[in-house]
Amino acid sequence: MLYVCSLLLFVFLAVFEYVCSGKILAAIGALACGVVMFFVIKLLQKADDDFISEVVAAMSDLLDNLSDLKRQQVFPENDDSLVSRLQSKVDKIIDALKLQNSRERLEHENIKGLVSDLSHQLKTPISNLRMYTDFLKNPDISDDERTRYLQVLELAVERLSFLSESMIKVSRLESGLINLDVKSQSINDTVLQAVKDVYVSAKNADITIRYDEQVKCDIQHDRRWTAEACFNLLDNAIKYGKTGSEIVLSVRKLGLTVEVSVTDENEPIGEDERTHIFERFYRGRNSGDKDGVGIGLYLSREIIEKQGGMLSVIPQKDGNKFVIVLQSR
Repeated sequence: MLYVCSLLLFVFLAVFEYVCSGKILAAIGALACGVVMFFVIKLLQKADDDFISEVVAAMSDLLDNLSDLKRQQVFPENDDSLVSRLQSKVDKIIDALKLQNSRERLEHENIKGLVSDLSHQLKTPISNLRMYTDFLKNPDISDDERTRYLQVLELAVERLSFLSESMIKVSRLESGLINLDVKSQSINDTVLQAVKDVYVSAKNADITIRYDEQVKCDIQHDRRWTAEACFNLLDNAIKYGKTGSEIVLSVRKLGLTVEVSVTDENEPIGEDERTHIFERFYRGRNSGDKDGVGIGLYLSREIIEKQGGMLSVIPQKDGNKFVIVLQSR
């Protein structure tokens, strides 16, 4: 309809030109120009329609890529046009969704692993509680037997209590429910707090803790949780330590970092175990009947890494050196 109206308008202009000027050539020229313009407009309209169709088809492909989380170039990326910028935005959305999906899968796997590990750890103390409770129901047991059974029950309860507290710490830390109170404060006071917490255990085991303070400085860290990480390293060294041995706790500065290390005189950790000792619930071959559930080192690494630091182990000739590295500024 628009085309017909335009053509009639051009015919009217040609007739008007003829009537006004009396020249047929002028009228024909005006009509010819009008016809040419008509077809030019029609061709432009057709080109616009084709362009719009192409853009709509490309937009459909772009939405398909978004729904499939697949990066594929639909519009040129190096063109500073609206559709090119749209392509870039869609690619960013796809990358963000992929990252979110990856995190959700990892979290799901962590939860599955946590439930599996927890059920395995709970099995022994719960079985002991049931079994020795049944033993105590027997009226014919001796006083010595009753005492031994109560001791086993007490150990089982302590293990369950320790396990539940450790799991609460791990779950809160992993889920982000704990906000680390990171601020500039003395790292020396923090590690000494850990020494105070393990002092009794070290004394009972006849193990000496030597504090080697090579530097005094304030760094950005969370005191409570960093002390927890140091405590776990010291506690681990005491637990597997030899009577009369020495543990060296050192604080020194290395460039823009501060190193806190715990060096023991225990059996060196084998190369095949170094990649596993920081895993949740992993217990080394030399753990034997030692108390513990294999959470301490895992929790320590989580605490340090959440503060932007690193925790590693370096085998020594006559022991092991656990090293915490934190930024000094």
